[in-house]
Amino acid sequence: MNTYLKYKPAWLQLLVFGSLCFGIYLVLGSLVQIFVAWMHDISVIDLQSIDYDKPGMIPALRSLQGLLTIVVFLIPSLIFAYLSHNRPLQYIGLKRPMPSSFWWLGLLLLIIAFPAAAWVNKLNQEIHLPSFLKDTELAMRAAEENARKLVKAMLDMKGPADLAFMLLIIALLPAIAEELFFRGVLQRLFIQVTKSPWMGIIITAILFSAFHGQFLGFFTRMMLGILLGALYWYSGSIWPAIIGHFVNNAIQVIYVYRDKTYIDQEHPLPPGFVIFSFVAILAILWYMRKISHTHYGEIYDTDDELILPARQDNQNE
Repeated sequence: MNTYLKYKPAWLQLLVFGSLCFGIYLVLGSLVQIFVAWMHDISVIDLQSIDYDKPGMIPALRSLQGLLTIVVFLIPSLIFAYLSHNRPLQYIGLKRPMPSSFWWLGLLLLIIAFPAAAWVNKLNQEIHLPSFLKDTELAMRAAEENARKLVKAMLDMKGPADLAFMLLIIALLPAIAEELFFRGVLQRLFIQVTKSPWMGIIITAILFSAFHGQFLGFFTRMMLGILLGALYWYSGSIWPAIIGHFVNNAIQVIYVYRDKTYIDQEHPLPPGFVIFSFVAILAILWYMRKISHTHYGEIYDTDDELILPARQDNQNE
């Protein structure tokens, strides 16, 4: 049974994965909201309306964030991997990277990318839609402001215990669950559909950013999604991407813990830092490509070359 999807067309696997995600969220998502509301002694309506002044609301939102991360991203990914391969953990990328230098490359890449990401984020916030879409832009910016207020409320940490809990639900859980979902499953399938690693990486990065629903940070998250996707592809393992994702989130949580005004402030960087960041990113990507052992045929159990099938040309001769 656990190889049922292995030899199905990739587009059909995508359809099955989407249906699986929707079904799990429809059933478990509602149960999670009811459970969190009961656990924190508030109503489901109060939980959905997000009244920050209501006692127990912030702890409830934190619990909801962690549980929904598991329901929306982690559970569908693991079930799909089980249905797709007789070694589901290996299928989804939970194996040792090759070569072992990718263990630290994920950490290095995401730290070095901070200045470049900050610069892209600043440009992103200055983007305006055409005048005929003014109402749409205002609605997007209002939603962005609401999301900022929600994050600020959730990251109001009183001490080390709060910091540890927020590192768990904001940094560690999303790093594991989102990477398994987007890189472990979706990127794998989109590369198979397009027969192009970079096309699959970019498509997945667009979806990764769009799913967060934040217009003013779209291109920043897309850029980070591309870097995480490249880490997964070149290393053959999801672990470097998980490490990079965790580090990116954890640094921001720690910044907020040290300075509560961090969320509300602009963080301009010297141009030299930004230029160095972009150059270093390109250098690391080049180095990862050079040392990579990834082979398309090995990943997808075919005799194909890295990007395009080679057997078809031989058959046509």
